[in-house]
Parts: sequence; structure tokens; C-alpha cells
Amino acid sequence: MEVDQALVDSIIAFIARRFPGDESEGAAGMYTASGRLILSTAPDTLNDAVSLCHETGCLCEAYTLDDPVTASACVYREATDRYVILAPCGVCQERLFLYGPDVSIAVARKDDPTEWTKVKLGELQPHYWRGALE
Repeated sequence: MEVDQALVDSIIAFIARRFPGDESEGAAGMYTASGRLILSTAPDTLNDAVSLCHETGCLCEAYTLDDPVTASACVYREATDRYVILAPCGVCQERLFLYGPDVSIAVARKDDPTEWTKVKLGELQPHYWRGALE
């Protein structure tokens, strides 16, 4: 499965349910090879040095289930109730590469970060370091 509007909508609904109110919050969602939808969010921490990305829970669950990730999206709700799409950070890109360069990734459109388009992980990171070793 690839990133689709249903995945993004599921993440937005999860944010609204998990974090009622108008505070800035985010969450991620992933599809797995079996078609499973996994959702997660970053836990609050008292020390920002030990914080985790929103995607981490999804990645851990998929790995535990031995069900490869095929698609990933991350959504952030600003305090203004505007939802923007966030591409995975470098650490999450590294984690996603466990599943190969064809993982479908939601990225914000350049003209409107509340809208998204999809790219393959290999397109997001065309100079992935392991490519030199293959």
C-alpha cells in the first residue's frame, strides 16, 4: 500500500481524539505489507534530549509484528488548528530504509504544507549512504 488520503485522515482523526483541544500536537501513521494501519505519537518527556519522533511507535510495532512498512505519513496540528504534513527526519528516514527505497512517503506540497504529495523514500533521500556499499 502507498500513502493515500485515508492514511492522512486517520492520523488527523487520531490527533483530534488523543489530543482534544487546541494545543500543537502531532502523530504518524504507517501501512504495512499486510495492509495493517499503525498509528503513533511521540510521548511527552521532561528532558527534550530523550524525546522520540512521532513515527517511532509505528516503526517499533511494525518490526515487532514482522510486517514491513510500505507507507508513512506524519501530521502536525498547529495551535491554530491547521494540520501540516511533515517529511520524516533523517533519523526516521534511516529507520524506514530498513524496508527499502520504495517505501511511500507523504511530503508537504511546496506551495501549501497542509496539502501533500507522495514520493518514494529513495527519492526523498537520493544519496542514501548505503548506496555506496551496494
